[in-house]
Amino acid sequence: MIEALTGVLAIFALGFTLMSLNRARERIASLEGDLDVVENHNRSLIDHRDALKTSLDEVNVSLATAKKSIETLEGEKQEIEKQRTALVESAAKLEKARADLEADLAKMRADHGVLQGKVVDFQGHWSRQLATLEAEISTLMRQLGEFRAGTPLPIPDAPGAAHASPLPGPRLASAYPRAVGAEPMPVDPIAARRVP
Repeated sequence: MIEALTGVLAIFALGFTLMSLNRARERIASLEGDLDVVENHNRSLIDHRDALKTSLDEVNVSLATAKKSIETLEGEKQEIEKQRTALVESAAKLEKARADLEADLAKMRADHGVLQGKVVDFQGHWSRQLATLEAEISTLMRQLGEFRAGTPLPIPDAPGAAHASPLPGPRLASAYPRAVGAEPMPVDPIAARRVP
């Protein structure tokens, strides 16, 4: 009876052991499945990490390119600022030169007005002198015609001589007769300028 009880207990123990073994196998299978899931997830994470590394490298390259572009743009900005400063200085110089030219132009216009007045006065003076010379030439031509016709020319009285009545006809101031064909008397240019 003890043997039978021992056999039954052994059978129960063996059944329990088999059940425990089956449960352990199921748990191992479940753990292996979980391990596969974890490994797959780990592979996915590794792939994602590699993709992130690649993206990070690309971002670093883009950042380096952006830094170079910013440095280039900064240099261009400084160059443009220098050019702007030079243009402002040139504009100031041009404005000063324009103001100087306008001042010179105003002065030249004033001088031009003064010169125009002088030219008008000069023309009037020479017009009067020309009219006087034309009158004298006309008188001389008439006297020459009278001389050729045999009319005696008016001769001024000698100093101390008796006063004679003047001969008819116009008479030039301080005009003395000269021989026909003689050289003309030189004209004093200063005296000619003084003729009103």
